[in-house]
Amino acid sequence: MVNHSYVNSPAFLSGTLHLMACFEIPMHLIGAYCIIFKTPRTMRSVKWTMFNLHFWSVFLDLTISLFTTPYVLFPALIGRSLGIFEYVGVPVELQLYLIVTLFPAVGVSITAILENRFYLLFSWESSWKYFRIPFLTFLYLSSFLCFLPSYLSIPEQKQAMAEVLKIIPEIQEYILSDGKMFVLSTDFHEFFWTLVIMIGLVTGTSVTFARILYRNMKERSRLLNMSPQMTSMPILILILPISYLAISMFSGYFNQAANNLCFIITAFHGLLSTAIMITVHKPYRDFIYIVFFQKIHRLLLHTESKIAYSMSMISRTSSGL
Repeated sequence: MVNHSYVNSPAFLSGTLHLMACFEIPMHLIGAYCIIFKTPRTMRSVKWTMFNLHFWSVFLDLTISLFTTPYVLFPALIGRSLGIFEYVGVPVELQLYLIVTLFPAVGVSITAILENRFYLLFSWESSWKYFRIPFLTFLYLSSFLCFLPSYLSIPEQKQAMAEVLKIIPEIQEYILSDGKMFVLSTDFHEFFWTLVIMIGLVTGTSVTFARILYRNMKERSRLLNMSPQMTSMPILILILPISYLAISMFSGYFNQAANNLCFIITAFHGLLSTAIMITVHKPYRDFIYIVFFQKIHRLLLHTESKIAYSMSMISRTSSGL
C-alpha cells in the first residue's frame, strides 16, 4: 500500500515552499543590496562574480518556491506546477525546462567565482586570460542547452502517460485528477545520463579550481579564506537532492516524500548561501548590525529607560501619598 502521509502531498510541498518564499524574498533583497551598495573598493574585483552567483541562486530558489513549485514524481519525468507561473499561463514544459537548466547554471556560477579568484591571484598575466571567457561561456551554454534534446522530443501526452504507468505503476495513486500532470519524457535513462554528465562537468571544474587555488596559495588572503565558505556549503546543499534524484532515476526507486523534500532542500540552498555571504563579509555584517540590531538595541534601551522613569514616578507619587 502507498503511504498517503501529508509529506507526500502537493499541499505539503506548496505550503512549505510558499512559506519559505516569504523569508527568502527579503533576505535575497538584503543580500543584493549589500553586494551592489556595500561592497568596499578593495573587493570591487570580485563584486560582479559574487552578484552573478547571488542572482542564479536567487533565481533557482524563487523558481522552485514561488514561480513553479514543481510537484514531480521521480523517477518518472511526470509533474505539474503549483506556482505562480501556472496561474499566468506559462506552459508546463517551459517551467520544467527552466528548473532543470537552473541547477547546472548555479553550479557554473560557483565555478565562475572560484575561477575569478584563481585568475586575479595567480594567472592574470598568463595565457589563461585568453581562454577564460570562452571556457565560462561553454559552461553556461552547456547548462542551458544540455536538456534541449529532451525538451524538443516531448511525447504525445496520453500515450506517454500510459507507457510510464506501465513501467512505474506505483505512481498511479499520485497522479492528480485535474488532468494537468505533464510527461516531459518517457526515456528516464537519457535524462539520467544528461544529469550525470552535467553534475560531473560542473563539480569537476569547481573542484579543480578549488584545488589549484589551494596548491598555489602561499599566504591566504582574507578574501580567499571566504571562498570555501561561500561555495562549499551551497555545493553540498545542491549535491544531496541532485544525487538522490539521479539514483532514483537510475534504480527506478519511487518515494514521493523524498521527492518533495528534495525540492524543499534545494529551495533552502539560496537562503543559506545568502546568509553565509552576509556573515563572512565584514562590510555586509556591519551593515546588518547597524540597520537592524543596533536600532533594536537602542529601542530596547529607550524602552527600558522609559519604564524605569515611569516606575520612579510611580514610586515618588506613592511616597508623597
